[in-house]
Amino acid sequence: MRLIDLSDSKGHIRIEFAGCNMKCPYCVHIIQPRIEWTIEDVFDFASRSSTEDVYMGGAEPTLQKDLLPLVEQLHDAGKSIIVKSNGMKPYVLKQLSPYVKGFVLEIKAPLDDIPAIMELTGMSEERTVKYVALLRESLNIARKKWLRIWVRVLPEFVNAETMPKILPDMKGASEVMLYQFMSNPDFDLPFMGHDSPTPKWGDIENLGKIVFEEVPMVRLAGEMGNKVMKK
Repeated sequence: MRLIDLSDSKGHIRIEFAGCNMKCPYCVHIIQPRIEWTIEDVFDFASRSSTEDVYMGGAEPTLQKDLLPLVEQLHDAGKSIIVKSNGMKPYVLKQLSPYVKGFVLEIKAPLDDIPAIMELTGMSEERTVKYVALLRESLNIARKKWLRIWVRVLPEFVNAETMPKILPDMKGASEVMLYQFMSNPDFDLPFMGHDSPTPKWGDIENLGKIVFEEVPMVRLAGEMGNKVMKK
């Protein structure tokens, strides 16, 4: 299995996988080194921990051919698993669904704005159109479990004008996280001239108020820390 990181801290086991089927130009995983682990080694690491919560993320976990057997083993060992995905492989999410607590899926921009998503993913128009259809299928699968929708707030693409267009695809989510772009160097590379936290925190809060009309919980994450809006 190709990993970026494997750690046990902050109350959960974090498994960060390497490799992705997108080419997002701001993704920090492009430059991170990769390490090879066997499924047995990953399971042994996780099973030795008294921590029950396991988060699987990184670039794209669903590309790992041994992901399903690993998740099954961790589930049988009593672990509570959340998988973050870009949603391009809904059939994998469906296979994982019986064994996980829930999913984290990212929405990058209004899903009907194909040119914007092309710019954000580095994919062709044909591939982007397919991606949007697959993501919507993945969202439908994930809504049957616990679902966090994660939005990286790049102001050119996610703002007060475009957020209402994203809201319909957020319906049914357990929560939405709005993340201030460039507020955590572990997540982002500079993009479109942005090399510091953007947009302003007040803009993030205003977007949170818009989203809060549709979902029961909104998390705001950025340079000012974390804020939770909950009904």
